[in-house]
Amino acid sequence: MGNYLRSSFWKPDIAIDLGTAMTRISSGTRNLYVVPSIVRGRPVLRSGIIKDCSSVVELLQPLLYKARKFGIVRPNVVACVPSDASTVELNALRECISKAGASTVFIVPEPLAAAIGAGMDVASPYAGMIVDIGEGVTDCAVIRSGKIIKKSAVRIGCFDLRRLLIKALLSENKICICENEAERIVRETGVSRTDLSDGCLTFHGRLERRGSSESISMPVKEIQEQIEPITRVILDVAHCLLQDLSPGIGCEIIENGIFLSGGGALLHGMRERLESRTHISVILPPKPLEAVVTGAREMLPIVALLNKRM
Repeated sequence: MGNYLRSSFWKPDIAIDLGTAMTRISSGTRNLYVVPSIVRGRPVLRSGIIKDCSSVVELLQPLLYKARKFGIVRPNVVACVPSDASTVELNALRECISKAGASTVFIVPEPLAAAIGAGMDVASPYAGMIVDIGEGVTDCAVIRSGKIIKKSAVRIGCFDLRRLLIKALLSENKICICENEAERIVRETGVSRTDLSDGCLTFHGRLERRGSSESISMPVKEIQEQIEPITRVILDVAHCLLQDLSPGIGCEIIENGIFLSGGGALLHGMRERLESRTHISVILPPKPLEAVVTGAREMLPIVALLNKRM
């Protein structure tokens, strides 16, 4: 570890979680920078996929410049990608980060980093499972002895919950709401099914028949029903992965539990829904939003060692 600290002084190492909603960058000194993944009013990713390389470079360049030593020495970077990322996606991410100012780019699977950041003992010879529900990707993986032995991902996440709500309210109720209001509604209602509230939620929207914006009250139960199809898709990713495991590995996961991370982990009822769907206890880390970048940061000593040998 002493050698790592000395090498980090001369050549900084940073971890990047380039998310669909937010980008998080952390250094070996545990500094954390969080910025929206938006450039000139437009998102740079959609469902975890880079839409425009130049926009990603523009987003990351000032952040990587801050990480330089003496304004000269460019940093080594550990970056995370969904477990189902294609070769084209991997190359695009590596190219963007290099152009933004990285000296060397190491790519790691997002669920592996999330598992480390969530507190899972990934080096254990007994299997553990992580479910990372992000803005644009739900990524599940079974990890044993430091390796992903089974994985499943779907390019659906919290963004799709809001998008479905917006569409459902417009088509079924003729109510138009903005993205920010949809986010607030989903956050406040959650996805619980065991304690559907009899109360109502008030939000701002525009009634098509009147053409005016006003306060609207709707039963919480009705709102939850409208986003339920996407909630089920998210839960089914984890359930189907478990169904595809051998009995021995399945028993190990039952013993160790399932770790839950990402923004979706913070939705009211999500942990309980996952437990009900899988019949396995679910562990929620203290900071699920930071699990990926925290795990990537924990990999920095290994990256420094690999870079030293290159």
